[in-house]
Amino acid sequence: MKHVKNIQIILMTIFGMVGSILTGVIFYNSSVFSIHNMTFQFVTAGISGSLLFSFFEYKKKKEQIFLMLLLLIFHIVLFTGKRFSETFLIRDVIYLAGLFFSIKFYHQFLKRNPNLKYYIRCLALVLFYGLINTIAVSLIYIINSSFVFPPLDFIIIIAKLGILLGLGIGIGIDFYLQNEERLCSLLKLKVPDNN
Repeated sequence: MKHVKNIQIILMTIFGMVGSILTGVIFYNSSVFSIHNMTFQFVTAGISGSLLFSFFEYKKKKEQIFLMLLLLIFHIVLFTGKRFSETFLIRDVIYLAGLFFSIKFYHQFLKRNPNLKYYIRCLALVLFYGLINTIAVSLIYIINSSFVFPPLDFIIIIAKLGILLGLGIGIGIDFYLQNEERLCSLLKLKVPDNN
């Protein structure tokens, strides 16, 4: 049973990540693979967001909290390296909190909702993540700039990134959920009814 859930977590994470990266490549080409570019979020948020969703789906709260701590450490190490500071910690906490809440809302209120068709639901993640990511990144900007409000151009860029990230992760996860039985059957996995 645990083995099956671990494979489901891996599959859901892969499909969400691929959805995010493909969306990034379509709109921003290969810049999504450069760690120094803002669009690298299509890789990091794709992995983190899909992994979060799969843990909401298949793991308990204690394991979800542990994953959040691991993701925070991962972000700090990846983006700060030797230049660790309180500012970077605050930045990563706010950024991951935005990702966490948008994925949590999407999972809790829209996951497998019989009244909403697959791929229509991912538009809700577009709204959730587009809005929450814009607020989170704007807050980071305000803190880093000694409480100066970000310019409109910056807000538009962040909103567009958030919308596209939500779209990519949502499409990838919806594709997995729609084809979960077939994929598990192909891998000869017996999926429990109450997962």
